[in-house]
Formats: sequence, C-alpha cells, structure tokens
Amino acid sequence: MTAVVSISGLIVTSAILCGIISILIYHLRRLRLYKQASKFSGPPVLPIFGNTLIFVGSNEDILRKIMELGDLYPSPFRVWFGHRLFLGVTNPEQMKTIFLSQKTIEKEDLYKFIRPWLGTGLFTAPASKWRVKRKLIMPTFNSRILESFVEVFAIQSKILVQRMEVELDGDEFDVFDYVSLCTLDIICETAMGVSVRAQTESGCRYVEAVKSVSKGIFRRIFHVWLHPDFIFERTQLGKTQKECVKYLHSLTNEVIKKKKEAYFKVNDKPEKGARNGEYRRKAFLDLLMELTHNEEIFTDDELREEVDTMMIAGNDTTAIINCFVILMLASHPNVQNKVYEELSEIFGNDDNDERTVTHEDLPRMEYMERVIKETMRLFPIGPVLVRAVTEDLDIGEHTLPAGSSVVLAILYTHRNEEFWPDPLKFDPDRFLPEEVAKRHPYCYLPFSAGPRNCLGIKYAMMAMKTLLATVLRRYIIKKDNVQPIQDIKLKADVMLKPVNPITIRIEKRTSTINYI
Repeated sequence: MTAVVSISGLIVTSAILCGIISILIYHLRRLRLYKQASKFSGPPVLPIFGNTLIFVGSNEDILRKIMELGDLYPSPFRVWFGHRLFLGVTNPEQMKTIFLSQKTIEKEDLYKFIRPWLGTGLFTAPASKWRVKRKLIMPTFNSRILESFVEVFAIQSKILVQRMEVELDGDEFDVFDYVSLCTLDIICETAMGVSVRAQTESGCRYVEAVKSVSKGIFRRIFHVWLHPDFIFERTQLGKTQKECVKYLHSLTNEVIKKKKEAYFKVNDKPEKGARNGEYRRKAFLDLLMELTHNEEIFTDDELREEVDTMMIAGNDTTAIINCFVILMLASHPNVQNKVYEELSEIFGNDDNDERTVTHEDLPRMEYMERVIKETMRLFPIGPVLVRAVTEDLDIGEHTLPAGSSVVLAILYTHRNEEFWPDPLKFDPDRFLPEEVAKRHPYCYLPFSAGPRNCLGIKYAMMAMKTLLATVLRRYIIKKDNVQPIQDIKLKADVMLKPVNPITIRIEKRTSTINYI
C-alpha cells in the first residue's frame, strides 16, 4: 500500500515538475517578445489575465474602452489579452505602413471564430489562399457587371418606399426593419441570382440569424474562457450559433444546388442566355460557377463560403450604413434639403418619383456621396480591424514585434480632432476634393485599405445611392428628438451598430423643396 502511494506521489510530482518546466520553456522562448512589449505604454498588467478584465462588460462597454485607451496612451499602445500581445494603432502614417506591408497581411487568429460561418472565404482566408481567390474574384466586380445591378437596386428600393407608406404621418418607427429586408432582397438577387421576396413575404429568418451569429462571435472574442471549442459548443451561446449557422448554410447550399442544375442544363447553349447582342445580368454565384466549370477552381463548400461572405458584406453592412445615413439626414434637415436639391436637378423639379434610378444618374449624386462618406467617417462599419504581425515591422519610431497582433482603431482615428477639426460635427463638405487633399489619406478608412481592402466599395456606394435617392424622392425624413452625435450609443457585433434602434418618421414629399 505504501509503495502504491509512493508511486502515485512520484507520478503527481513528476507531472507538476513537467508542467513547471513547460511553462518556463514557453516563457523563455517569449523573452524577446516581453522585452519588446515593455517599450510600449499601456494599462497596468495583471499576472495570467493581462488586461483581459478591462474588457469585461457589454459590447458597448468594450467599444467604449477601446476608445478610452486611444485617449490615454500614444499610438501604438500595448494591451495583453491573457498571454497574447495586442498593439493599438491610431496614427494614420503608422496605419499606412501596416496596411501596405506583407508582414501584416494575415488576419489575426481571432478571425477563426468567424470561420464556422464564413469558412475561408475572401474575408477570413489565410493570406496564401486569399491571394489566389482575390485575383480570381476581382473581375466579377467590373463596371459592366455592377451597372447591370442598378436595375435590381432600383426595383427593390421602390418596393421599400411602398412598404414604408404605412408609416406615413405616423409616429417614429424602426427604419432598420424595412431597410434590412430591402438590402437582403438586393443581395440575394445580385449575389445568388434568386428572389427571396423578403420585403413582400413574411417569415424570413435570415436577418435575425445574422444578428444572433454576429453578436455571439464578438462576445466570444472578448471572453477568453469561451475561446476553446470544447467549452463554447456546450454553452447556450454556442448552441444558438450552431443552429443559426446551419440555417444560413442550408439556404446557400440549396441555392447552389439548384443553380448548378440549371447551369449545366443550359451550359451547352450559345452565349448562356444572351440573344441579339443583349447582355444577360449574371449574379456573383453565376460568375463563380463559370470559373468553376471552366477551371474546376471552387468546390461547392468554397462557393458557399464566397457567396455567404458576399451576402454579409452586401446585406448587413449596407443596411446599417443606410440607416445611419437616414438618421443623419433626419437630424440635419439642411443637409437633407441639399441632397433633395441635387436630386431635383437630376430628375427634374416636378419629379413624381416614377422614373427609376439608372446607373447614369449615380455619378451625378456628388453631394449625396459626400453625405454617405461623412456618415461612414462618424460610423465606420468596421470600427476595429486586427492583423497578425508575422515579422518585425518598423513603423517609424517603433517596431511591431513578430508574434504580436496589431489593432487598427478606425473609429478612434475617424473621430480624432488632430485630423478632423470639430470631429463630432456632421459636415459633408469635409469630402470636397480640396478638403480631402489637405488630409492624410489614411485618416479615412471605412473600407479598410491596402491589398486586403474591401472589393465591394463601388457596389456598396451604388446600392446606397440608389436606395437613399428613392426614399428621399418620396419622403421627408424627420426626427422628433435629435441626439447630438456624441450621445448616440454604439456597440460592435463584428460590425458597428447602434445600441438603440434608429427611429424616424416620414412625411410625403412634395415637388418643391421642403425647408424644415
């Protein structure tokens, strides 16, 4: 019995010693990283936890804390997230170096929490895979294809204003409920080539499923104990996410299945649907399937990943930005009137809103574009971006060490008075060409920057202009209790969102300018 106890004690002691030795070896290997980290300022660090406890709280609290750290410490500043080193950057020149460097082209490891949903699509792909995919997918965003989508933007936007008519002369209502279904119809038709009639038929779960998954991903990122799959998958959050992802994947998989069947039936026909020189509009999925058929590039899973990525990039993002623009227009009647004056010049003073927006109209909406850009400055859809540092990177006075991660605080830079005088004032004329020329080009990063910037910049701007123009030609947008911009509460659920719903009311637009 004594011998058994002695052996058991020896095994336990050996295990403890092995554990201690492993920890010592781990930290010895990271001594260089620790020494380099000590050169950066940042909040006090606790053993084991690092600065993790700073980020305990709601998604609103976490975003606010990131902004506060930007005020407290010069760029770049240091934050330890458990054993992992993150360096916060707010300086435009430093951001330029980071965005353009091949040493920071890899997405941070935290993006793996998005992969159960989007796989290794263009947004989440490792650099080696991203380079190949980007080169293949880029031609699908050419001008001719984008111009063919404007008809879809216009038709669905008209359905939107018709549905909003029930709110005419009533109380304030949540505009996101309307806009998100419109952008969903648009993206389903342009990305997948199918009509889901989200605006006209009830029972669409898609928007709520996306909300649930996005919220869960962001919460998991900032709660270290949820990082292990073994734990997360056994929480209610993990179970809900799995159910929602299964539903979202099933929608895309079903569309891919049907589209492939239809594609191969007509594949041997000349010009695949074109006749008499007419160009048949092709959805993003159609174009990817053509690539796959010709070169055997994308598997069905890869098709789904790219389409799902496009769906999120084109639906949730544009819906949220549109809602923020609508809020800004309702809160600044003088700006709204200037936008309408511009629309009157394009469509005529006696515009009865019957003529749909065409792609030729969009370049003429110059003031509208400045309004959208100023909105995205104050409310950038990606408030924080994170990249892995794979090799030491010199960014001027500092060197970002290999093995760390860099946090690009876009929202902080967009609202920094050093680069934007009176930063919380809504002023679309900041984006007049002569004003833009005065600023550092990396002060404004609503679509990221560098080689991994957003491919859908033109698509998003064209879709937003079409929707907003259609709404403003029909309605005057009003806000009863206008909030100062600094009082609009924000949170991050992967994307920037308002804490409280964006509510407005609408009145019928007459053919004359309405000075409110």
